[in-house]
Amino acid sequence: RGIFQAKVMDNASVQYEHKLYRPSRMIYPGSRFGPKTRYDLPQRHKAYGNASELEAIIFNGTSLQPQVWSGSSGGAKAPPPGTSTSSCPAGSSARGQAQDEESQVLADAGRSLLTERHLPELPLINDRNDVHGVALLGGKSSGKTTLICSLLAVLNGKYPHSYDYKEKLREMPVYGNSWDFPEREIRYMSGETRQMRVVLTDTPPCGPNPREEHPLCAKTSPNSNLHYSAVPSWMRIILRSGNQPHYAVLFIIDATSPALWEEPQRCRDLARLLAVLKRSQYTVVIGVTKLLKLREDRLREDAYGKDHRGEVGKDPRSSYESFVGRYIDKVCACLQAKAGENDWSFTDGPEHVAFPLPNVSIFDVPTWTSVTDFQAWEGRKGTPELPNFKYYNSQLTRLLHAVCKRSSSEAA
Repeated sequence: RGIFQAKVMDNASVQYEHKLYRPSRMIYPGSRFGPKTRYDLPQRHKAYGNASELEAIIFNGTSLQPQVWSGSSGGAKAPPPGTSTSSCPAGSSARGQAQDEESQVLADAGRSLLTERHLPELPLINDRNDVHGVALLGGKSSGKTTLICSLLAVLNGKYPHSYDYKEKLREMPVYGNSWDFPEREIRYMSGETRQMRVVLTDTPPCGPNPREEHPLCAKTSPNSNLHYSAVPSWMRIILRSGNQPHYAVLFIIDATSPALWEEPQRCRDLARLLAVLKRSQYTVVIGVTKLLKLREDRLREDAYGKDHRGEVGKDPRSSYESFVGRYIDKVCACLQAKAGENDWSFTDGPEHVAFPLPNVSIFDVPTWTSVTDFQAWEGRKGTPELPNFKYYNSQLTRLLHAVCKRSSSEAA
């Protein structure tokens, strides 16, 4: 009876305090009269594998995978850490228990993170060193993808146009598109040859435009001894990916874009990148695309009376061979001049072949843009004026032969 009277007196005192203070004076932090807040709820702490499954994001197969929960979703609790699992019911097998635990660990939200559409499309290559990877670099709309299709057309005798090819050309993955080529002989510096499968990786565009292209060269200190740091991170990931070994780099120069000698900064970045790749023992080859289109544009301008003043790349010349020869020689001179100004070396010594050298490490690369274009050029095999179908096949075969080479001297 005394306890009941005490409770009644407490309630009366609380009601009396409510009358003394206005409602606006009761709502303040810590007030026992105000509404409940999130601080009045039970506190939640970080879980390291022993909490509820709903309070953690599971990454199966990584260091973030906590301890496995046991029991059904009906509310059975997991045994505390350190408890032996031998106390399980006699009728349950270890294999069945593992399957039940695995199905409970990974929720729907966690499983969606591990689906195939979130993983990079990289080929799984074993450790037998039987694949020769070639990375294709170049600016936007430089013709990298049409070059790959043209190389496949030379090897297979027909331009690729199946549904699988169209789906592959629809989008560019983060780590590039990998194209499988038939086995070819790969030459080493020692003169050895080995039959290997060739994989060409079409990479995202790179160049001076930061809004549409990846950086061509990373900004480094002139006094830095770490020459490989000049290679940008995105390119380094592609070249040194564990699943795709790359031993050669094919850089594509678009002839219809502003020339290298008209953009000194772009020429400097390209010279720096090629020098670093050569020093890192990559086989480096340069391909110049769209020279035929450039000459056709210059012929049209010359017909309208535009004065080209004999400049390289603007003077159409009397033949296609002369126009291409002058353009490629000017590209070689610009790259070598930029490397000489900054004391970068393309070769290991005076006895080595100069780089770049026409028809050895830099090529005129004509390409077909579609199946119709390929079929149209098939009828131009014996024309006296270049280019013709035979010239296309010859240049593309030379290019493929140049990139199928390793700068290392041992066949691992």
